[in-house]
Amino acid sequence: MINHTHTNSLTMSKDTKDTTSRLIPTAQYTSPDLTKDFTPGDGPHTTNGKTTGPSDYVLNAGQVDKDASTESLGTNLGQLRAELTTIQDKVNIFLTERMKEAAASGSDDNSRNVDIDQLVAGGDEEEDDE
Repeated sequence: MINHTHTNSLTMSKDTKDTTSRLIPTAQYTSPDLTKDFTPGDGPHTTNGKTTGPSDYVLNAGQVDKDASTESLGTNLGQLRAELTTIQDKVNIFLTERMKEAAASGSDDNSRNVDIDQLVAGGDEEEDDE
């Protein structure tokens, strides 16, 4: 059974700049010992994420990031893309720190590795070995 859940949602919020409603993305991490909410915050926001894309090693080896995002054009949809990128960076940094802490404390046991393997494989329940 998976002991960690990740929930993403979009909530409506009134944009004070132009009196129209727009979506504000949120994400939530839940584990047996912690629940953490993620919001984009005040910004600035960009579609050029700090934790997404190819590594510096790959770029320094001469590879070109052909999948790089274009910058937001100031539209509501562009702002949403930028805010989602900010949340993705926050989640990636948080989860990386959690994994480092778990490894340092020795709590990174086999059941957690099985859970991660199942998440990577796209499953949310234990699979039967046949």
